[in-house]
Amino acid sequence: MQFSIKSFFYKQWPLLLAFFIPLLIMSGIYIIQGVYPFGNGSLMTVDLGQQYVDFFSYYRQTFFEDPSSFYYSFSKAIGGDMVGLWAYYLTSPFNLLFLLFPHNQVSLAITCLTLLKISLTGLSFGWLLRKAFNGDGFILAAFSISYALMSYTIVNQLNVMWLDGLIFLPLIALGVEQLLFQKKGLTYSLFLALALFSNYYISYMICLFLIGYFLFRLTGMSYSHSLSFKEKVKENFQLIGLFLWHSLLGAGLSAILLLPTFHSLLGSKASYTKLVFDWELAFPFHEMLSKLMIGAFNFDQMPTGYPNLFIGSLALVSFGCYFSNRAFPFRERITALLLMILYVVSMNLKAFNMVWHAMQYPIWYPYRFSFVVCFFMILNGYRSFMKMEGLRPLETFFSVILVTVIGISVYQGNYDFVYPEQIILTIVFSLLIIFLLIVKPQQYRWLALILFLITAVEMGTNAQIDLSRLSYVKQDSFSTYQKELDTTIAAIQKKDAGFYRIEKTFLRSKNDSFQADFPSVSHFSSTFEKEIPQLFGRLGFPVGDGFIAYANGTLVTDALFGIKYYISEQNELYRLPERKDELLKDASLLKQIEALPAAEMVDPAFQLSLMQTKPDLRAYQPFAETSRTVLYQNPYALPLAFGSNKAVLDVAAESSQPIQLQEELLRGLTGISSQTELFVPLDFASTVYQNVSVSQTSQRQMYTKQISNEEASVTFQFKPETNGAYYVTLGPNVKEEDTAIYLNGLPFTQYPTYRDVLVLNLANVNKGDTITIKFSLKKSTLLLEDMQLYQLDQTAFTSAIDQLQQSGMDITEHSNVRIKGKVTIQEDQQLLFTSIPYSQGWTVKIDGIPAKTEKTVDSLLAVPIKSGTHTVTFQYRTPWFKEGMILSLISALLLLITHLAVLKTKNYHLFKGEQND
Repeated sequence: MQFSIKSFFYKQWPLLLAFFIPLLIMSGIYIIQGVYPFGNGSLMTVDLGQQYVDFFSYYRQTFFEDPSSFYYSFSKAIGGDMVGLWAYYLTSPFNLLFLLFPHNQVSLAITCLTLLKISLTGLSFGWLLRKAFNGDGFILAAFSISYALMSYTIVNQLNVMWLDGLIFLPLIALGVEQLLFQKKGLTYSLFLALALFSNYYISYMICLFLIGYFLFRLTGMSYSHSLSFKEKVKENFQLIGLFLWHSLLGAGLSAILLLPTFHSLLGSKASYTKLVFDWELAFPFHEMLSKLMIGAFNFDQMPTGYPNLFIGSLALVSFGCYFSNRAFPFRERITALLLMILYVVSMNLKAFNMVWHAMQYPIWYPYRFSFVVCFFMILNGYRSFMKMEGLRPLETFFSVILVTVIGISVYQGNYDFVYPEQIILTIVFSLLIIFLLIVKPQQYRWLALILFLITAVEMGTNAQIDLSRLSYVKQDSFSTYQKELDTTIAAIQKKDAGFYRIEKTFLRSKNDSFQADFPSVSHFSSTFEKEIPQLFGRLGFPVGDGFIAYANGTLVTDALFGIKYYISEQNELYRLPERKDELLKDASLLKQIEALPAAEMVDPAFQLSLMQTKPDLRAYQPFAETSRTVLYQNPYALPLAFGSNKAVLDVAAESSQPIQLQEELLRGLTGISSQTELFVPLDFASTVYQNVSVSQTSQRQMYTKQISNEEASVTFQFKPETNGAYYVTLGPNVKEEDTAIYLNGLPFTQYPTYRDVLVLNLANVNKGDTITIKFSLKKSTLLLEDMQLYQLDQTAFTSAIDQLQQSGMDITEHSNVRIKGKVTIQEDQQLLFTSIPYSQGWTVKIDGIPAKTEKTVDSLLAVPIKSGTHTVTFQYRTPWFKEGMILSLISALLLLITHLAVLKTKNYHLFKGEQND
């Protein structure tokens, strides 16, 4: 046994270095940066903090609590298919690591997962070098470290699901080598399928790259001298056929996920695609050279920037020498040059860039495919190094000149992410590598070790500089919020075991519902179906391509979407004086909170991040509170399904006037006359101007500062004549950078990102009070559009809700994919209306008989139904999942047959690969 372990280390130490050196370097950097568990920092910044961490919590919940949520979840806004979300974020086999960590240690699991993936990236590249290119020793480890710690990896480690593509790319390339030189495609198909299964988005870019890589390797193959020209052509076509066949088999193996994902994309990410090609350049080509500098990154490079191309001096100089290395066929070097020209153009020409990103310009993280370019350079740099006799005088001269010219060019470019020290450091490393390549023919035994150490230091320095320029979320802030939310949600769920939705006046992310496992409305993901954000945008909420923030709910929308419970920050604005002593403190809730050890109640100064100001919470009943929050129950909340008038089918969700749409919806559901005004338009009683002049039309008011350096504002006042809710609409042109809003002298909180007319809640149960809303100008002008005050007729609203509640479905059984209950439909009701998004995956049975489904307001599920008492069952099945499973099984069978046929065929090595040199 001892001998076996010793033998293993003796043979595999280069691969162990390829794995453990990136692990040690990144661990050291995390210790320096204080990343949890080494400090109070965390990796949860940008999308990792706003999306992925919540999805990872949901991942654990799916495995341990409710496997049905793999297919569908009501934590995804008001409900949505989940297979597409899994395919984009969660199907990495490495995510099984999360099952080993408790829910409250998800940030520690993320740190471990990131370290593991980066280390495996180095190992997989080393495996490729060993198996396909005779790699060994310190040189194998050096180039593997260059790949594992290239700038793309460091900068994009926050998109942890993308790292799978970096791990699998070398293994897929190994499969291509075996396919070309041994005519065996099993490895290629399996790892291509695994990559597609892990993350189809990054794998799409790999597939595009593989076309060029296959042709590149095909042109570099050496033919047996015994072959005629016709036989060579035949062999080439046979190899192309094998490549296409095994590519199809690889895609087919992952069809169980790809087919339903494709269906999901048609209604989500792909639906935003506009096939308009822009043939302009993004920047002058020479500016791309700035990203060859060590540490060439800052936060501004994340939303918009240049492609991440830093791969280290050894790999870069060696790759430059590849084109003059006569050990490689001229046709191969020409092909490599043409491919590099294509890659460089693709990283600049907007039309080509869009093709690489699946026909969509990326929002943040530009040039996401640059890792394949880095892979191509590092791999061919290694191949060049191994067949390099040393730099000849002319090569040395041009190398030094080129390094100097690039350094001067970058210095003169005055980039804010590259300081002169970085340029000097890059030049020093490059010249040192050039010198060592000059002495390479001397075959000094210490040379490989020195190159390895230089590469490790250089790549580690680059990683440290890059990561030091990011700001990280505090671990104790995340932990405190997580504990507070988990405890509060658990208390609500203990109080009420039925189906309902919960919303909040604050948020950490728009995916809090995934973190704490509860149905809600707010959501953010790249796979979000477009119909739901469109509906909520027209109802007056902040939305965008891929997100909803439930920050502008009215009593009407809270009722329609079943927001039965609300959690707010401790805010006296929402407390009615006569209810101050009525709060029913939930003993079990307080007991749960007080039971937390003092050490766990970290960061006592933690403040909730507010999302909205919501005075109409005064209409709801508070029933419990914590030191930071108050819990409310909404007496007007409607169930998930209820009987309604068929007139709602005629309501068009195309209005840009949210109050009118809310009124039409409620009128359509109840069938009440259009003469009944639920929202009564009012005029403000007075307007107070401070240091502004005004010009206006019917829907637009422009306010201009009179004295530019003095405070300027416009204040609107009114006095409610009823205790109903009062709202004001506001056009989407008013942004956070334009104005500060104050309600009754206190800052008014509004979620800052929106594109539709908003509905702002100003008052509720405020009869006789003077209400003021003030807009303080931050710029010289302020344009207010679509600003109109409305009063909700509380009597008409209550009557309508009572009518709908009487025909509400009594849910007796519910999960994410199956809902069953009884409903009593009145004579004037012909429709079962639901707040479930319409989808082909939902089937409905009424009294055991399949029923036809309808789409209302272009987005919601409804079912025609007759009056009387009925048992209704909703069932969800993921579209194309069954067909995908069948195709995957067929592909697996065909791959097995193909592989067995290859094994039975005597393989003649008509081609000579580098692993056979």
